[in-house]
Amino acid sequence: MPRSKLWLISAMMLLSIGFALCPQGSADAASFCAQLRGAKAAGQPDCSFSTLDACRARVKHRGGGHCYKLTH
Repeated sequence: MPRSKLWLISAMMLLSIGFALCPQGSADAASFCAQLRGAKAAGQPDCSFSTLDACRARVKHRGGGHCYKLTH
């Protein structure tokens, strides 16, 4: 295989891996907030959740509260 083709294939593979490992845009942006209640609540909402299920799991684990969609 000519050296130029091998270089091109290698460059394409590296770019593909880079796009797969580094999400673009707001695909992973936080969209949901958890407002905790009770003794374990910190007082401020935690708006670090990208899915509603993840938010609900944290609320359940921490003893109660509610989740809401973050409006941008």
